[in-house]
Amino acid sequence: MDVATQQRLQSLIAQFSRKVRLQIESNKLDQHGIDAEDIEQEVRIRLWKTLERDPKAELPASYVQKVVVSTLVDAVRRAQARPIEQLPEGEDQWVDWQHESRSPDRSAGDAQHLDRIRECLNALPVRRRVPVQLYLQGYALQEIADLSELTLDAARKLVYRGLEETKQRLRALGLGEFDD
Repeated sequence: MDVATQQRLQSLIAQFSRKVRLQIESNKLDQHGIDAEDIEQEVRIRLWKTLERDPKAELPASYVQKVVVSTLVDAVRRAQARPIEQLPEGEDQWVDWQHESRSPDRSAGDAQHLDRIRECLNALPVRRRVPVQLYLQGYALQEIADLSELTLDAARKLVYRGLEETKQRLRALGLGEFDD
């Protein structure tokens, strides 16, 4: 980040930090397991990316408020898309935890199935793999675009093509049909 962009960002933060904090805290994020500081950081990142894209951009209070609101909405959606309870750390625990009554043969087959899926994902070009992995983790297309520094259309196409390529590879391995 160049010095001018950094100064503009610091100026924005100094000017609006109190209002941003109040707006974030007024939304009872603890009900969703979301930390207010994480939201503040995400707002700063989004403002920084905006300033990097357009160094001469005018960012009035209404724009900053829009960024805060969209960040809050995205965070709540992510929180609702992911389970709140802690998941086991290891892959073996995941299979056993999810299906405790399964036989050892079935659990081993599931672990092999997961390994094949991982292999298919890892075979994707990095440009497609990262957006697909984010999508599978529950991120929205706009979030994927922002995190990957892509346009929304590019993110959508990379996710779609990456998923299609992964499905084709899995079909070639005989791992079933998929709902489209």
